[in-house]
Amino acid sequence: MTSTHQHDEGTESTAGAFLPITVVMPTIGFEEPFIRCAGRVLEVMRLDRGDEVIVVFDGIAPPPPAWLVESGAAPLSTGRRSGPAAARNLAAAAAHGDVILFVDADVELARDAVERVRARFVDDPGLCAVFGAYDDRPAAPGLVSRFRNLLHHHVHVLHAGPAETFWAGCGAMKADVFRALGGFDVHYTTPSIEDIELGARAAAAGGRLLLDPGISCTHHKRWTLRSMIVTDVFQRAIPWTRQMLASGHVSRRLNLDWKSRVSGVAAVVAAAATVAAAGHPGAMVVMLAGVVVLLVVNRGFYALCLRRGGPAFAAGCFLLHWLYFVYATVAFAVVTVSFRILGR
Repeated sequence: MTSTHQHDEGTESTAGAFLPITVVMPTIGFEEPFIRCAGRVLEVMRLDRGDEVIVVFDGIAPPPPAWLVESGAAPLSTGRRSGPAAARNLAAAAAHGDVILFVDADVELARDAVERVRARFVDDPGLCAVFGAYDDRPAAPGLVSRFRNLLHHHVHVLHAGPAETFWAGCGAMKADVFRALGGFDVHYTTPSIEDIELGARAAAAGGRLLLDPGISCTHHKRWTLRSMIVTDVFQRAIPWTRQMLASGHVSRRLNLDWKSRVSGVAAVVAAAATVAAAGHPGAMVVMLAGVVVLLVVNRGFYALCLRRGGPAFAAGCFLLHWLYFVYATVAFAVVTVSFRILGR
């Protein structure tokens, strides 16, 4: 008996009726990896039972491929490039499912992911939203891509359980809750923290959110060093810090838990000591101390990198992780100081 069938039985017996899910997948192209990721969604959805798939093109859509037209998926288009927040809102407004499952166009769901989502809401009717995690075998090759996707996986697995945020890469929310909250904030016209902001509003309204790494998916995004830094600083760290400071609630989970805070300080101190060592050799002791802190505090992540790629890969991941903590911490500090002084 497959895991999917087991979830189907649990869904039917617990609720006495089938819980329909609408998958919303925004995209800016109909080529790979969208073909693979949309194909997986269509493969696992129960369209004959009331599930539905809505593919929303962000911009002026070219003619959709024949396989998509014939699949039963509902195609939509924003008409102009508006960003994923607006695209998802457009699709969600047309959704008929009790639950809306948002899936990014470069995210390939595990075969049992949809049924795991369905089972979560059936088994816990008071649940507001649930989101999953990348698996530990990212599809994109290269050091930076593998590091970035493994880091996302590790952070989500480490913080499984009750959440105060949301993730739209592979995350589901009750349709009535989503609409009551007003959907994603369309002021985010590029991929940013629109999902984090929505989750913060849901939690502030008393909703219960859950991070379940068992709802697994594979990420196909290819990262470069430049795209990683630009995304992390300008599309994540800066707007996220502003959002938290404006709300008066600074999270202490996920990327802002105590390990990340300690690691951020250690990384910045070690980097500064490395620069200072050119004129003051004694600063090397401080640098080594910072490195040791990073290694000890994040040993679980580096062990994962070692298992997945060997010593050379793990060493490369350590250097990228060090760099990540430096620029993320500096961005957080600069925005915080600016907010305290200028109020923005």
